[in-house]
Amino acid sequence: RVLAVDDDLLLLKVIRRFLEPWGIELRTLDDPRQFWETLEATVPDLLILDVQMPHVSGIELCRVVRNDSTWNGVPILFLSADRDGETVHRLYQVGADDYIHKPVTEPELVTRIFNRLERIQLLRTIAETDPLTGVANRSQSTKELHRYLRLANTHQQPLCLAILELDDFKRINNRMGHEMGDRILQSLGMILSQKFRSDDVVARWGGEEFVIGMYGMTQQDGVRRLAEVLQAIRSEVFLMSSHAPFQVTCSAGVVEYPRHGKELPSLYRAADRALVQAKAVGSDRIWLASDPVMC
Repeated sequence: RVLAVDDDLLLLKVIRRFLEPWGIELRTLDDPRQFWETLEATVPDLLILDVQMPHVSGIELCRVVRNDSTWNGVPILFLSADRDGETVHRLYQVGADDYIHKPVTEPELVTRIFNRLERIQLLRTIAETDPLTGVANRSQSTKELHRYLRLANTHQQPLCLAILELDDFKRINNRMGHEMGDRILQSLGMILSQKFRSDDVVARWGGEEFVIGMYGMTQQDGVRRLAEVLQAIRSEVFLMSSHAPFQVTCSAGVVEYPRHGKELPSLYRAADRALVQAKAVGSDRIWLASDPVMC
């Protein structure tokens, strides 16, 4: 997914003609004053910026992107009619990854973009993924959840947050060994990846704790989808040569923005309290946070 920002409408049409046959989803913007709103809505894997634009230059956009913790890792490719060394030096100084001189040709643009995307995909996989389960790690998922909360606030949409944990996981590790514990975590990670949408946030936050964020979903929506997960993990049979076949269960606490909190920490605490309740009444269940008492 690529976002191209340029006040030249003809050039944006040319870029679209070059990129779409290669399976690249292109979003174009000709007014840089709408950049942040478009960036949040697009979530691009790469940015194409023009150097000279009215109101806000590409150099200014690049500088603020590089200073933003959510977006500073996005590759930025500049297009410019300027060839002088001072301009090129300035582009790299503010954080550009690459530079193409106008007029743009299809082979050069496509090659440069795919080179950057392949590199960023490798780095992103290493930096953002939990190596054991294949889902997002805590750092990456926190960024995504903060982004979804901003969108939920802007567009008056709900967001469902859930904390899911394996029941009695410490006992399983002690009895079956950590190798079996890892196999169970891997299995749960695979089930979560299959049951949730690609734009949902599915992450392991440590140990047996997983956090799931569902933008545009109510608490009840989330419960229905989590019920499928609990049933799937309940149906898994794990085999060990020295033990009889066994099964495991999960419990979850579920909350909804903004009913149970407007910030990630408050939502997490409410979901954690609900999870504690689920485990206290017997585990292998989903517990919905109650609405806060209004004084």
